[in-house]
Amino acid sequence: MADKALNQVDNAMVDFGTKSAALSNDVAQVGQNVADKGIIANLLPPDKETALTDKVNEVKQTVAQVKDAIDSVRNFMKAFQAIPFIQTPTLDDSLLGKLDDAIQKIEGFVGQVKQGLEDLRGGVAGALDHVSNALSQLSAAVFDARFPLAQLRAYVQAANQVVLPFLQAFTPTFFLFVGAILSILYGWTAFVMWKFLKWANAWRKGASSTLAPNPAVAATAPVAEAPVPPVVESEPEEKK
Repeated sequence: MADKALNQVDNAMVDFGTKSAALSNDVAQVGQNVADKGIIANLLPPDKETALTDKVNEVKQTVAQVKDAIDSVRNFMKAFQAIPFIQTPTLDDSLLGKLDDAIQKIEGFVGQVKQGLEDLRGGVAGALDHVSNALSQLSAAVFDARFPLAQLRAYVQAANQVVLPFLQAFTPTFFLFVGAILSILYGWTAFVMWKFLKWANAWRKGASSTLAPNPAVAATAPVAEAPVPPVVESEPEEKK
């Protein structure tokens, strides 16, 4: 992630330099003696500075990704510092600040170039020199911005040299450990399910034996006879 973001910023700086050099050539073609606004508008259309403005916004967004990625690498290195016999690279905290300053300078010079081109199209005196100076400073700022980028890339590469061998040695052991834990959990789950099913089966059999009568006992049990009411003899009536 950090390598990718740094490469994007560096490639954007190279593209910046290419666009700035091309714009400088177009400005040089205008020359001091060209006063025709049609020629100036043809050589220096508005999309020239728009391309630089868009590139500034692209670089600023990518630099934000670079900061997040560098913070992740730095935090990872802090965790590795607790491991003995491992030498971790150190990051110069001023590099990100230098990169921010360089981007702000580039943005400022792009604004000057844009304003100078507008003045040049409007026929403002001295606008050509203003644009030429702004483009020269822009090229220098792009060149300077690549120094902290190179140092940040060196830090990330050094961090990768520490992390990658460790991961290559630790990853098989880690997956073996995780596999053993999962096997134990699977075996324990299977054992618990087996015990549960066994208990449920025993409970079901016990419950059915208490609810239903035993057929053998029911067949041999004597049938209780209904009680016979006593016979009461009536006395003969006395003759009168």
